[in-house]
Amino acid sequence: MKFIVLLFTVLLQRQTKHQGYQRNNAWYLRLLKPFELTEMSTKGQLAVYLALVILPCFAISFGLSLLGGVFGSMASIVIQVLLFLYILGRDDFSSRFKDYKNCWGRQDYQAAYHCAQQFLSVEEHTQSQTPLQLHKSVQHAVVSAWFKRFFVFAFWFIVSGVGGALWCLLTYWFYTQSKGLWVKSLLHAVAWAPVRLLAVSIALAGDFVHSFSTASRFMLDFESDSQTVLHETMFKHDERTDDSFDCTQAMGELEESNQLMQRCAVIWLLVVACLTVFAGF
Repeated sequence: MKFIVLLFTVLLQRQTKHQGYQRNNAWYLRLLKPFELTEMSTKGQLAVYLALVILPCFAISFGLSLLGGVFGSMASIVIQVLLFLYILGRDDFSSRFKDYKNCWGRQDYQAAYHCAQQFLSVEEHTQSQTPLQLHKSVQHAVVSAWFKRFFVFAFWFIVSGVGGALWCLLTYWFYTQSKGLWVKSLLHAVAWAPVRLLAVSIALAGDFVHSFSTASRFMLDFESDSQTVLHETMFKHDERTDDSFDCTQAMGELEESNQLMQRCAVIWLLVVACLTVFAGF
C-alpha cells in the first residue's frame, strides 16, 4: 500500500503544482504560541513535544490501522495521499528557475542572486561572490531543497507511514519555535539515514566512480550534517577556478543536477515497488 500512496501522491503533486505555493502551517504555530517554547525548560519543551507532535502522529497512524475491508482500505489510501501531499507541498519548484535563467543569460549576476535568494534561500554573503561561487551555491541549494522537500519525508513515510512523515514535518516546525538544542540534535538524527541513502542513490544514478567512495565514507559517520554529505558526494571533484569557469554551461549543469535528483526519486520508487511485490511491504 505504501507504494500506491507514494506513487499517487507524486503524480498528484506533479499535476497540482502551483508556483509560489506556501504550505499553511499557521494553524500549528497558533497551537504552539501560548506555550512560549523559547522560555521553557527542556522538560517543559519535551512535554509539549509529546502532546503536540508525538501523540497526534501516533493517533493518525493508529486510526489508519483500524480501517479495514475494501472501503476502509480505499478510505485509508485517500486520507494518506491527501495528508502526504500536504506534507510534501505543491510548490512548483522547477518553474522557479525561469527568472534565474533569464538573469544569468543576461549576465546580470546580481539579479540572479536575488532570484536565487527568493526561492532557494541562498546565503546573503553569496551576493559578493564571483559567478562561479554563486553557481556552486545555487547548485548546492537545489540539491538541499530536493532533500528537504521530498527525500527526507519519503524516507520516513516508507519507514513508518504517513504518521512518520508528519512527525518529521512537525518536528521541524517545533524546532523553528523552540530553538532547543535537543530538537536540533533530533533533527540531525531524523536526517542521518535518509541523507546517506540519498548519497548512495546519487552515486548509482550519477558518477558512480567518483561519488560512491565518498558516499560510503559517510555511512558510519555520525557527525557530518546532511549538507556536508550531499555536497561532498555530488561536488567534491569540482576543481574549477573563476578563470576556467564557462558561464554558458551553468544552466545545463543546474538542469543536470535537477535531473539527477529526479532519477534518484525514481530509484526510491523502484525500490519500494520491489519491496511491495517481493516482500509484501
